[in-house]
Amino acid sequence: MPLFGKKKSPRRKLEAGSSNLSKSNVSLADTSVDPNDPNAALVKLKLGGNELVFRDGEWCSDATGAVKGSADANLQKINNQLKEENNYLKYKIDVLLDMLAATTADCNVIEKELETLQNQKRGRAMQR
Repeated sequence: MPLFGKKKSPRRKLEAGSSNLSKSNVSLADTSVDPNDPNAALVKLKLGGNELVFRDGEWCSDATGAVKGSADANLQKINNQLKEENNYLKYKIDVLLDMLAATTADCNVIEKELETLQNQKRGRAMQR
């Protein structure tokens, strides 16, 4: 017996697949979107003044403005500079590896000459 009034009824659980919205409330007929317009189906996202558009399974920047164009040009310039620097550093590494290979080959030749001279010296010492 409840203390302050009538007994609370338990909440009803929704069955799987059902929702609170009826299907008549969710339709594209209510919107003013032209289904033949290719820009109508694009998903747009605005973040901090930048606008991204979802096209062909990828997020792309919607470059509409001179400011975005100059920013893109500046980023492209920096990207090209970094690519040139990267190529220069790769070239330096190749040169250093070639120098290391030449030095290693010279060292091996000198070690073999040293071994032959030491063997000749031992042979002379044994003959005496």
